[in-house]
Amino acid sequence: MKISLSKANFRDMNRLEESNYLLTNGLGGYSSLTLAGSCSRSDHALFMASLVAPNNRFSFVRHLDDRITLASGESYPLSSQANVNPYDTVDSTLLFDNFTQTYLPTFTYRIRGIEITKTIVMEQGVNRLAVKYHVFNPLQQAFTLHVTPKYQFCSKGQNLSREQVFSHHEGKISSNGQHLTYRHNGANSALDTPRYESGLYFSYDARDGRPATDAQMALHTIAFVGTETNEQFYVLFEAEEKRATSLPTQSVDVMINTEIERQKAYIGQAKLKSIFGQQLVRASEQFVVDRDSTESKSIIAGYPFFADWGRDTMIALWGCNLSTNQFEDARQIFRTFIRYEQRGVLPNLFPEAGVEPMYNTIDASLLFIVSLYEYYQASGDLEFIRDEAYECMMNIYQHYRNGTDFEIKMLDNGLISGGSGFDQLTWMDIRYGDIVPTPRHGCAVEINALWFNSLSILDFFNQKLNKSMPELPALVEQVKATFNQEFYNDAGYLNDWIKEGEINQQIRPNQAYAVGLPFPILSQERARTVILTIYKELYSPLGLRSLSMDDPEFKNVCTGSHFDRDMAYHQGTVWGFMIGQFLMGILRQFPHDTDLTRIVEQFIEHNQDGLYEGCIGQLAEIYDGYAPSQSRGCFAQAWSVSEVLRVVKYYEQTHQK
Repeated sequence: MKISLSKANFRDMNRLEESNYLLTNGLGGYSSLTLAGSCSRSDHALFMASLVAPNNRFSFVRHLDDRITLASGESYPLSSQANVNPYDTVDSTLLFDNFTQTYLPTFTYRIRGIEITKTIVMEQGVNRLAVKYHVFNPLQQAFTLHVTPKYQFCSKGQNLSREQVFSHHEGKISSNGQHLTYRHNGANSALDTPRYESGLYFSYDARDGRPATDAQMALHTIAFVGTETNEQFYVLFEAEEKRATSLPTQSVDVMINTEIERQKAYIGQAKLKSIFGQQLVRASEQFVVDRDSTESKSIIAGYPFFADWGRDTMIALWGCNLSTNQFEDARQIFRTFIRYEQRGVLPNLFPEAGVEPMYNTIDASLLFIVSLYEYYQASGDLEFIRDEAYECMMNIYQHYRNGTDFEIKMLDNGLISGGSGFDQLTWMDIRYGDIVPTPRHGCAVEINALWFNSLSILDFFNQKLNKSMPELPALVEQVKATFNQEFYNDAGYLNDWIKEGEINQQIRPNQAYAVGLPFPILSQERARTVILTIYKELYSPLGLRSLSMDDPEFKNVCTGSHFDRDMAYHQGTVWGFMIGQFLMGILRQFPHDTDLTRIVEQFIEHNQDGLYEGCIGQLAEIYDGYAPSQSRGCFAQAWSVSEVLRVVKYYEQTHQK
């Protein structure tokens, strides 16, 4: 899917800075700048390496100050960068012509009969990045392209200080305990004095109340001189590698061709029919990473902020691994969870080397069981379930039934309850100091829909594996009956949680799990009323609102200070991933209902526009609740992409010939 945005889409630098690209290297490292070639967030970087995969990230190169100088002496920047002092802002809008992305981000600039095309590539499995310039100069005018890398050499989230010492020898830079090599086909010249440049201004961070300024260091400039019709220049950066899997350095053209062919093969293996589906496959693959501490695959929850988390991984796996037919990656992820299961609870925060995992989640274990069922349906691999996963499923079942950590336990009525005090065990897990905006202790609706499905799935695999658990069918029916009695609201939707007689009747998207999971817990009549209530109260073309707009606690935007954002995070903000259970409920339970299917078809049609906003080719974490149009939070979120991809693939398999 070729995404193309021309100058007609961007009237000034501010508009160019509203969008950015994303490249990843399969280690947690990434390259991401705005379409202006600038950093509008502190997390933007041309070259963000991952020194220990996937979460030990280090920003080497902020961006490139690249500019063309004509024979007349006129000089024009290709890349922008905002500054606290507007007189120091570099604005490249004049030369910007278009941005395209099929496999790699490509920028085109145009000035006085000279066309410059810039392509950025990251190599997979190694911390290496290259920028290639192709200059089309039919009048054979003399020109010089000056490229000055702006370095940071800081761990992600840290600021560059004036006291930080840099060492620069030809082709190698060292600072802050790290080393970077570079090569190019131009003429390099070191600056007489290293230039510490303060006052960088990050407009996106300022909008969200984050620290919005930093600095960068200029050490040298590379000059490319040209007079021919077609000229090709490059600069390549490589972090000093410590892992044994480091790959030999190849030419930039080989890097580009290899990466394009790799993406083509990955997309082809998924066998999606639509162009939209294929683009989602490309997007989903950017979250799949190696994890050094477990020597296995994992899934980054979102760029640029997040690490890999248990809950997010289990949900994102459905699209990122299963819908793409990457079954070996899925098995590696399952094995990691199985390895760290503890008293029936699976980690929410994966362990780094020497760091204990965190188990503060009630849903990861149940999502794990559902994921195993989805894995079996996609792969037919019963052997893995029998030999590697079944014992872990049984541990989860027994501990949840008998009681385990975080007061997770089955009540006499068959429902699962959990949490107390400041525990935040569900996905609505924000806590700001002593403020818990969405306390959901007790029996949460989606947890019990997952519990019912986990019991049904265990019974399903027992039959497949000829294992006997005579008490299980009766428990399945008890949970189903109690769930309907306790959660169904006569107004036509499901209550959000119940605890010791207290009932939370807010209209939230968590009820979608009761209709979207593979084993229905509601009658079709009730499922239809729930779907229609969600459609009326929570639906948007970019996801589901986390709270009805009619609720007095509804927050219409998620921006501003840290406090303001946390207070709005689950109080109306639109979440992309929640659309998955809602649409799957329609497709699974009402495959022949043309009115409901129309909702799915319209969402697929309209959601494609989301690929052109924010991070090009990606779907964001969240959007404002009242008028969702501009992405917030992570500009690329694994479970947002995964759930839409899952819906698109299921729709193609069941509704298209």
